[in-house]
Amino acid sequence: MPSASRPHTQGVNDVFQPQPAMNPVPESINDREFVMTYSSGSAVSPTAPTRFRYRQEGEMVWGEYVGDSVSLGRFVGRRDGNELTIRFAHRPSSGADVVLGEAHSTIRWNQEGQLELYETFEKDGASHVSKCIEADRRIAWPDLDPRLRSEPKLDGTTFVLEKSTASTVSADPTHFEFDENSGVVWGFYFGDTVTSGHCVGRYRDGVLDEYFVHHVIASDATLLGDSRTTLGQRADDRLELVEEFVLDGVPGKSVCVQVL
Repeated sequence: MPSASRPHTQGVNDVFQPQPAMNPVPESINDREFVMTYSSGSAVSPTAPTRFRYRQEGEMVWGEYVGDSVSLGRFVGRRDGNELTIRFAHRPSSGADVVLGEAHSTIRWNQEGQLELYETFEKDGASHVSKCIEADRRIAWPDLDPRLRSEPKLDGTTFVLEKSTASTVSADPTHFEFDENSGVVWGFYFGDTVTSGHCVGRYRDGVLDEYFVHHVIASDATLLGDSRTTLGQRADDRLELVEEFVLDGVPGKSVCVQVL
């Protein structure tokens, strides 16, 4: 994911050097951490570069990031071989609005024998590249500030799927667990049609814009999607999510209701 400070002076061609013949890259990058070392679109802090922690389950990937220009970031994505399609949401350290975006990364070895992520992304309408190199795992990450939660608070809320055009809702419907801070929303879900799923997005003015990835039980497929959800409240005070989504290129609608 892009950093956002001064332009970097390193040549773009430096990241295109031939890679040595080495062992295959790991099949899983679960619990591995990477730090940004180069970006064609911005400078990278030598003392506090953006750091990413990856989780992986099958083809699903998700995680968190924080650093010089990002105060809080979350991402989801899908791994296809050595390629990652990542969708992310983060709050810049400057306090600007939450940024949503998409990036594509290749997992590879560099000439020094380090595992790295070579990434392409767009910023302000221009194409850029960046590199992240595996780093020692941090024991602890910064705590979230509870004062930066929104109203109504999505942090710690649970919802269940009530109806959907994509599937029949069973007696044991899909459950969604949400966390939120600084306008960035992320969560985990599981249920009758998916073994598990992860989502990230931006919440503001009663609307939640999200990206999500999940594993479908029936087809044994990992799918990426996006949605725009309106947050409302029912007469019994439960929160309601009315969602319009696109999953694997197919549009749909769903309704979820808060569990009190």
